[in-house]
Amino acid sequence: MNDLFFWIVSIFGLFLSIFWTQVIYMSGPEPVKRKELPSISIIVPAWNEQKALPKTIDSLMVLDYPADKINVIIVNHGSTDNTKQVARNLLRKYKERKILLVNIKRKPGQSKASAMNVGLKYANGEFVGCMDADSVADKEALLNLIPFFSGKEVGAVISAIKVTNTKTMWGKLQRLEYLFAQLVRELMSKIDTLHVTPGALSLYRLDLIKRLGGFDENSLTEDYEIAMRLRYHGYTIKMAIKSISYTAVPDTFRGLWKQRVRWFRGFIETAVKYKKMFGNKKFGMMGVFQYPVNILTFITVISGFSIVSYELFSKGYNLAMELFALKAGVFDVLKMPSWFDILMHVNVNILFPMVLSFSIAIYIYHMAHKVSGEKWKYPLILLIYLFLYPILRSFHWITAVYKETFGVSKKW
Repeated sequence: MNDLFFWIVSIFGLFLSIFWTQVIYMSGPEPVKRKELPSISIIVPAWNEQKALPKTIDSLMVLDYPADKINVIIVNHGSTDNTKQVARNLLRKYKERKILLVNIKRKPGQSKASAMNVGLKYANGEFVGCMDADSVADKEALLNLIPFFSGKEVGAVISAIKVTNTKTMWGKLQRLEYLFAQLVRELMSKIDTLHVTPGALSLYRLDLIKRLGGFDENSLTEDYEIAMRLRYHGYTIKMAIKSISYTAVPDTFRGLWKQRVRWFRGFIETAVKYKKMFGNKKFGMMGVFQYPVNILTFITVISGFSIVSYELFSKGYNLAMELFALKAGVFDVLKMPSWFDILMHVNVNILFPMVLSFSIAIYIYHMAHKVSGEKWKYPLILLIYLFLYPILRSFHWITAVYKETFGVSKKW
């Protein structure tokens, strides 16, 4: 049974690896230059971001974009630190620019979506952007986003995100993760299955977002939910690979754990909310390919974690019983098998597709670095990312499933 499961998983992984490798060589959506650049409102929700906010606003003020067409809205969401005063200082620093500070109280249980919806009330122009207060934008970020709004069916365009804090092991791991995500999102954009709009820097059609009711204040991942809502209503999302934004990621085990459990809970609740898209031809490749792949990947992670956990427990239990029952000498039980014995017991039927999938994965990671213009770094971190990090992610998923199943209160 276990061999069958790992065979299925290997074939599934091999199929996806080959599929995405083929997509790499497909042409993507063509950007369309405009005769006149549109006006844009950028909402910056801030909660206790006194240290990060200045860099965020500074980056927006030096964008290579007409200053009179950028309207920045800082929403101070009940900060308990000095964020409010820092924002006021920024308004004085850039008094010639269009920057608005909106102060609102933070009610118990409120999320970033609440601040975003307040910001929408003050937004004007053709497009509205979301910029997390711990992120910064490259000078040409907006110029590279706008051309991908090539038709009315394009509801949002996202930027490529790079990690700024890579001093710790956790930061280095997430750097790799974000590079891979950057490539995957570019590939999804090519086949019209992109379904995320990250908070680091995403741009939406303002009238469309208002018509759809703004951001979901009950969602743990409002950026993912609004992306799925756009897809559900027939709109597409594009990736502007040359539009770069930079973000700070959790640099501790605890911080990463909280973030990922929240993200995965958000995935589960949103997947349930838009379950009608599953296998539905009405939604094109998003319905018949990407949505099923997302669900199958989720099932594979949970099933694999359960089977591996059972196997480890079972083997550990049997070993303990042998030791305690003195059925074999301690040294006989603990004696390591020879390399010949190991090779003779290798299941080639499972090993071959796994090795092939791994080889293709390495190639995809190579392409991720090539597309992003990044150099290969931290070889030890790569090994940890490929072989140990997935185990941690499995624990994130299991915790998320547990909390969603038993209705544990939401925390943002």
